Amino acid sequence: MFDPAAFIRVVAFGIVYAGIEYRYVNRYERDWTKTAEGFVEKPVFWEISPYHLYLLLPLFVIVSYSTSLTAWAGNTFFLAVLEDIVYFAWRRSPVSKKDWTTTLMGSFRLGKMEIPAWWPIDLTVAAALFLLPF
Repeated sequence: MFDPAAFIRVVAFGIVYAGIEYRYVNRYERDWTKTAEGFVEKPVFWEISPYHLYLLLPLFVIVSYSTSLTAWAGNTFFLAVLEDIVYFAWRRSPVSKKDWTTTLMGSFRLGKMEIPAWWPIDLTVAAALFLLPF
């Protein structure tokens, strides 16, 4: 069941957090730290780093809160995609095959754009969860 107030909070948070992630978390992309390669975290499992599992996922779950359980889950899925898309907008460069986000499930081309395969999956799951009345 869609919760407009929670959704607006999720959108605002996604935009702000993407800017924080771009500016402060992923500093090596802007060549601010020459030795950043030595600090890249090893995945906890699959391609998921400790940063994603222990900070980002709990933070997204908390921010996505809604009294409807399905809207809460839908907000979390939507927030993951929104934050990723806005991150690339802050970065002012499109997704490329070498970006971390494409290593999760691969990617496909849509015109000149590279789209991570998990984006449409997450958006479909989010939309389905918003339609459920729980």
